[in-house]
Amino acid sequence: MRLRTWAAGLATALLTLALFPASAQADTDPGPPLETPVAELAKGLHCPTDQPDTGKPTVLFIPGTGFKGEEPYAWNYMAELKKTGYPSCWVDYPGRGLRDMQETVEYVVYATRTVHERTGRKVDLVGHSQGGLQAAWALRFWPDLAAKVDDVVTLGAPFQGTSIGSACLPLSQVTGCPAASLQFARHSNWTRALTANGTPMPAGPSYTSIYSLADESVVIDGEPSVLPGARNIGVQDICPGRAWPSHMGLVVDLVSYELAADAIGHSGPADPGRIDRADCATLLMPLNTEEAVKTLPSLLSLPLDVLIHSRPWVREEPPLRPYAR
Repeated sequence: MRLRTWAAGLATALLTLALFPASAQADTDPGPPLETPVAELAKGLHCPTDQPDTGKPTVLFIPGTGFKGEEPYAWNYMAELKKTGYPSCWVDYPGRGLRDMQETVEYVVYATRTVHERTGRKVDLVGHSQGGLQAAWALRFWPDLAAKVDDVVTLGAPFQGTSIGSACLPLSQVTGCPAASLQFARHSNWTRALTANGTPMPAGPSYTSIYSLADESVVIDGEPSVLPGARNIGVQDICPGRAWPSHMGLVVDLVSYELAADAIGHSGPADPGRIDRADCATLLMPLNTEEAVKTLPSLLSLPLDVLIHSRPWVREEPPLRPYAR
């Protein structure tokens, strides 16, 4: 009798693990502990308090290097998604994202967990440039996030590095460079750890990587930046021969927005087949003038802020933390 009971219990346990492997892993392995104090991490998460509960997931926006969270999104993506009932939150980086990205990503991990806990729903992550890298790094190394995230959408994220990052390498021994710039370089230790030799991203969320062949920063030698395991979609796949959008243009390009909105609004990653090819004739997505005016003072102070907050510069890439080696 005892043997039979033990065997039944073992069978039940194995069946449970088979049916719920992601949740079981998330419960037992939250990933590396966050080294930044919670009080500091909390300062980086911003969620407007006047957003009604529509029953839809919250979209967490993650900015590119040099930007605060709402600067590249409040007057375009946030304003448009609000019309369809999607609430928004955003992350601000320490040092405007110019410090060691292994420090910066902790703000993304904390924000994702907090929004999920507050809403009781899975979170959608949207990241431009470094923001896409941060979303992918967080999912790669913090296993519990896979059960908390529905969609990951990246715009012009330099998964294989950037020409700008590589250009900083010769200067690093003379003047030094912002830590993040050295991590952006092609074949950097950080880049190799993120792409993990082509290993697909953790199962659970849907991954959509949107890029443009006209991206002067990310496309190197004609090769687009791709995320292993994601649906990688070029704007030119939908609009052949289009010489737009540029790197920054991705956050205001109509077709790029439609791909992002398609991923957020449907199960699974974006489907290019659902995008109207006639929209290739329109460059810009709808822009909210009122929100743009609110954001303008912050954007105007951006160059000075970047100069101030990019210090201290370093002469070599920050070493990988033990969890990423």
